Amino acid sequence: MKQAYVSLVLPSLGKRWNVDDVIRIDSALNATSRNHEIVLILEFGSYGGEMESVGLTGPLSIINTNSISSINSQRVAALGRTVGDFVIEWNGDISALTKEMISDLLDPTGHGFELIEFESLFQSRVSRLFYRFVNSLRSSRIPIRKTVSRAFSRRALGQLLSATGFEPQIDVLFAELPAQRTSRVVNVNFETKQNLKGRVSEGVTLLVKGSRFGTVVPLVFATLSAVFGIFVVVYALGLYLIQGESPAGWTSLMIVTGFGQASILALIGLTWTRIDALIKGLSRPSDATVNVIVLPPKL
Repeated sequence: MKQAYVSLVLPSLGKRWNVDDVIRIDSALNATSRNHEIVLILEFGSYGGEMESVGLTGPLSIINTNSISSINSQRVAALGRTVGDFVIEWNGDISALTKEMISDLLDPTGHGFELIEFESLFQSRVSRLFYRFVNSLRSSRIPIRKTVSRAFSRRALGQLLSATGFEPQIDVLFAELPAQRTSRVVNVNFETKQNLKGRVSEGVTLLVKGSRFGTVVPLVFATLSAVFGIFVVVYALGLYLIQGESPAGWTSLMIVTGFGQASILALIGLTWTRIDALIKGLSRPSDATVNVIVLPPKL
């Protein structure tokens, strides 16, 4: 048993939550930790009061978020309400959240680890290839992982929440947390699947913000184009001074130079996009919470 207060954060599943799941999870937490709490993330209006008659051994917090909040904003709202010494965030199949699984998540914290990540064995081949590509553009020490669950310390959570004003993508922040970490692959599927729009949005974010693709690749291309454009100018000017005639193919040279200018302008555009995202992040309300319902444990 973990001699600490453990907070468990469960994702937004709308009306799919049922009392039996919550009771079973509460019992598993009671058997694996000294004290615990459960935090449910629900969209506003999706809770009908069905949990109020359930007597749990730990408090239950229900976080209602606004209708325009993103998944990352919902996660931040819930994580900010936790009070545990250690926090577990679960996105896997609810039936797999057993007493043994919770013990597996918490056990490394007794050996000095502050971040434990469980990756799903059921990732598609496309997803694996994409994350491998993204991580090839990052330092090998800070890979981004597509996890079904994470467990982390209160100190790691504090660092994460302080950085959300600058970077809204939580998976990127987890990858860059300065914390001792470990990971493993588990035989657990995700509870919900992202739609195509969500996957595309996440993919673009991870490429532009989570890797060097959005900065280094355009910068290298722009630099090479600029160097080539300068070489063309020097070559044309030298040929004119030595032979007294302009080189043939000026139209082609103008096209190449135009590509160079376009790449430089693209890099400036990417830089401005990043600055604009930073400004929006700093001006964005930090909490998407609309309402919080706290149900006390049974005596």
